[in-house]
Amino acid sequence: MLSLRSVAVPALALAVAAGLSGCGSDDSKDARKAKPTASATTTAPADYLPVPDDVTLTEPGTSLALGTEGVVAFQRRQDEVGVLAVTVERIERTSFQKSFPGWNVDAATAARTPYFVRVRVTNVGDTDLGGLRLDNVLWADDGTNLEAPNYYTADQLPVCSGDPLPAPFAAGASAELCQVYFIAPTHELVNVSFPPFGGLDAVTWSGELSKVKKPGKKGKKAEKSAESDEKAS
Repeated sequence: MLSLRSVAVPALALAVAAGLSGCGSDDSKDARKAKPTASATTTAPADYLPVPDDVTLTEPGTSLALGTEGVVAFQRRQDEVGVLAVTVERIERTSFQKSFPGWNVDAATAARTPYFVRVRVTNVGDTDLGGLRLDNVLWADDGTNLEAPNYYTADQLPVCSGDPLPAPFAAGASAELCQVYFIAPTHELVNVSFPPFGGLDAVTWSGELSKVKKPGKKGKKAEKSAESDEKAS
């Protein structure tokens, strides 16, 4: 194991490190296996799953800019369809040294690049999505593979904790979430991808990378701080 600090690491960090170790090459293989098979054609109706009459899904294959809303549908369980309006607001490239201080990281994981993806979602369907994580909804595309997100508590990773949707999360409810992705060496996060049901072309979000927001800052103050940091760089 490689330690990012020479000082002793608390037991919690050691426990979390075990989770990080599992996010190396083995998880990458699992993510590759889970990658949906691309369809030979994209001539399919926009409503690839049953959704409420007043909902229009974003057409498969659509490329969206950061800050732009897309509406997607997915099967949460058999015969249970979830529908979310998703806005990928920021993609932040970071490092283990900067955002994971005190963590023990194995060599395979340390070779990867961490990214934080901040999203806003609104339930526009009829299914209560309370407790849902977006691990089977939003993937990181590195140009070759789709990578699933990794989740940590606020105590483990205050800068980007992966809380699930609050319960209940009925129609009209909104929440802001943060996703953690580890991208393989020599690759970078090309876009955030939603692969629709049936192997249709993905709905994607991409745009200029941002610096990591400091934890504890919210709303307009956080935005102003981030803008100041970017201008100073």
